[in-house]
Amino acid sequence: MKKIFFFFLLAFNVSFALDIKDFGSDLYLKHLKTDYEKKAYKAYILDEDVPHTSAQAQIINAAIGLLGVRYRFGGETVNGMDCSSFIQKVYRIAGIELPRTARYQAQFGVKVSKEDLRPGDLLFFQTYAKFPSHVGIYIGNGQMIHASSSHKSITISSINHPYFKRRFLFAKRIFLLNPKVALKSVKKVDYGEN
Repeated sequence: MKKIFFFFLLAFNVSFALDIKDFGSDLYLKHLKTDYEKKAYKAYILDEDVPHTSAQAQIINAAIGLLGVRYRFGGETVNGMDCSSFIQKVYRIAGIELPRTARYQAQFGVKVSKEDLRPGDLLFFQTYAKFPSHVGIYIGNGQMIHASSSHKSITISSINHPYFKRRFLFAKRIFLLNPKVALKSVKKVDYGEN
């Protein structure tokens, strides 16, 4: 039955009232108005056999298309970009608007375990700061694509490399069928820094 609701969700492109960062929470479910929206939402969250959205394929294709672009801290163009700019550009191509920095990108989506990663999921790491300061895109088989300062380019790395294993914080999945994040201002999130 829940698959039927999922396909209705696909067909009618149901949009939800809260921000994408609340997607997957009880708060999000409580704000849905109709029984149909609630059932469709539950189906979408709970069904592990749900096919990937076209946005996920677009994310991977766009990311791979930028392989080899030079790394530049603070850079935002194909002449050089950093990790969060790379993520922002790739997700924008797929129709998902994210903030500019890894720290704020980490506020969006639904947390997923390392064991349940799917291509297109975002991986967050603690590198030079106490908050999420590096981000990459999982592409499958224990690999991620990211803008690497050590490789000086957008490259593919193993998420099981000791450097990344020690610094891994969490993974997030951002997967709305009509993915639109209206982000006019970003609230400061406390990551336990002093």
